[in-house]
Amino acid sequence: MESITRRKFIQMSSLTGAYLVVGFGSDADGNDKLVASVTHAISKIDLNQFISIGTDGSITLLNHRPEMGQGTYQSIPMILAEELEVSMDQISIRPSAANAKLFGNQMVVGSRSIQTEFEKLRKMGAAAREMLKQAAANKWKITISECIASNGTVLNKSGAKFTYAELVEEAGKLSPSENPPLKTPAEFKIIGKSTARMDIPLKTNGEAKFGIDLIVPGMLYASVERSPVFLGKVKSFNKEEVLKVAGVRYVIQTGREVYGRIREGVAVLADNYWNALQGRKVLKVEWDTQNHETVSDKTILADSYEVAKTDGDELFGKGDVKSVFNSATSIIEAAYETPYQAHVPMEPMNAIVSVRDTDAEFWGSTQNPNGIRSFLSKKYDLSEDAVKINYTFMGGGFGRRSMTDVAEEAADLSKKSGVPVKVIWTREDDQTQGPFRACSLNVCRAVLDSTGKVTALEHKVIAQEIQNQTGDTMKAGRQLMGGINTDYLIPNLSIKGLLRKRHIPISYWRGVYHSTNPFAHECFIDELAVKAGKDPLQFRLDMLDHPRYRRVLLGLAEKTNWKSPKVKGIGRGIATVERSGAYFAMLVEVQQKGKSIVPIKITTVLDLGICINPDTVRAQAEGAIVMGLGAVYAGLTVAGGAIVEQNFNTYALLKMNQCPEIETHILDSEAPPDGAGEAGLPSVAPALANAIFDLTGKRIRKLPIDMDSIA
Repeated sequence: MESITRRKFIQMSSLTGAYLVVGFGSDADGNDKLVASVTHAISKIDLNQFISIGTDGSITLLNHRPEMGQGTYQSIPMILAEELEVSMDQISIRPSAANAKLFGNQMVVGSRSIQTEFEKLRKMGAAAREMLKQAAANKWKITISECIASNGTVLNKSGAKFTYAELVEEAGKLSPSENPPLKTPAEFKIIGKSTARMDIPLKTNGEAKFGIDLIVPGMLYASVERSPVFLGKVKSFNKEEVLKVAGVRYVIQTGREVYGRIREGVAVLADNYWNALQGRKVLKVEWDTQNHETVSDKTILADSYEVAKTDGDELFGKGDVKSVFNSATSIIEAAYETPYQAHVPMEPMNAIVSVRDTDAEFWGSTQNPNGIRSFLSKKYDLSEDAVKINYTFMGGGFGRRSMTDVAEEAADLSKKSGVPVKVIWTREDDQTQGPFRACSLNVCRAVLDSTGKVTALEHKVIAQEIQNQTGDTMKAGRQLMGGINTDYLIPNLSIKGLLRKRHIPISYWRGVYHSTNPFAHECFIDELAVKAGKDPLQFRLDMLDHPRYRRVLLGLAEKTNWKSPKVKGIGRGIATVERSGAYFAMLVEVQQKGKSIVPIKITTVLDLGICINPDTVRAQAEGAIVMGLGAVYAGLTVAGGAIVEQNFNTYALLKMNQCPEIETHILDSEAPPDGAGEAGLPSVAPALANAIFDLTGKRIRKLPIDMDSIA
């Protein structure tokens, strides 16, 4: 590091507290516009995402996307650093406030953060870089083309240089370009290189703060008893008896809304969490179950199969499937069943909320800071400016933390008790109350011609729909067809949805309908390949002219030596799925060990466009694969109107000794980056099921799979 002369120190000290801020504001039409200024108070800046470069040498990125383990804490500053020409250790990243007017949608779902921010971050960094170069050129009285930005400095051909800190005030007199020159991928020095994540040390040494870690002065802890039978209503509870438990301050009836239905509960508020739990153990609630205890897996499945006999709503169609079926002499048909699934984030659901007459405040881990802010504003008749959201790292989200319901409970209890309240769900609460991933029935039919080509295919999805759980509308939406590959060159193709409305709550779960539909679709494609006497990988290639699907399949064939002779005793199965713009091909290899069938290796090939941090992408892909494999081994069942599996003893997470070797290959690309957080999950179940068939000749059409009873 260069030593600082006395003169330079005095010059820099005289400017202490000045910052060049570059970011996006809104023009008169509400469109994003690059703007810049010099300020002495960053907190007063009304821009959305911005970077600040201080006369003290600091470079800060204000990031408006919460971090739940997906790696944006590292990847977003990598994009900025690339164009700004600084090293990663020169940047600090801070979370922004929740403010939809400034930051737009701050929800982290669907692997969208990098997709939506890539170009904006590059332009911010490049605009700031060019302003600093121009400032140096003005000082030297040369052209900007004679200046080079490198490692937080601007140099000229003579060897003279200025640090970015020395150029702050001069650069602040300039206007940023709306279209600054961006690097080509060949010029990248940071993007595409595996870089250690800055949040890992924080999360391993205890410095990182998660929602469950937070304590607010004067707060009470709440544990909420809810009806085990869904939609049960409170008839009575023993309030006075519970109030005698040490530390218990209040016993309050509460409720939270989940997609149009109120879920009632009784909360025990105490001076610490242990006392709240002890009070809850004494609590006795009489519930009106409204006859919902008659609902079970059997009734749900019977209803689904009955509905599958009807035509349904066409969500995608080409050709004339009906006429091909009417004239066919043979129709191949199969039905696939998938269960409800819990999100099981390792950090239990929690929220702290304080609601006062004039303002409200939230503390916790959330995927949806704007949603909580809007809820508190509307519910308690406050301006959004009077609602403050403090969000933290998340110990897993998987879609569950996109909901506002836990914050709603805490807000209701705070309003009724007059103090900040921290609600913490137990693992049993999380397992039994949901919302869950929807269960589904997929029914597929197809016709092959004499050459083994698919001439017609119909895929029916019978399931609940997340955005249509209440009300009278029974038309299925396109959300139900998520994950079904319509790029297969099948001349007559029909995807149909048959909407079911059930009182069991569902929501977004990693991959959403991509986590269920491809199990059916890619298994059925495999069944058709076998029926046609074709190699299952070549069968897919023959039906695809989509370049990215072909890239990953051909890449998989190369990486796994697919065309080499099969190894005796090893079953191989493949699947290919697109999710959030990322294309994924997977090979699962299985072997019989004793009475069990076990996966021994999973090989994946991924095309997600430009890869920001390969290490993060591999971690995300492999994490999704592990979650997908866990969902093959475990599922939730319904009996007596309630969830049976209440904790990990009956809803087992994947154990380390059950996880096979995972090998991930990321293809080089210059296409814009796509989302990698979910792409690994959808292909696990079909590739595994296809591998089991290859080994045993037995078709798997129902999840979860009992791996000990197949052979």
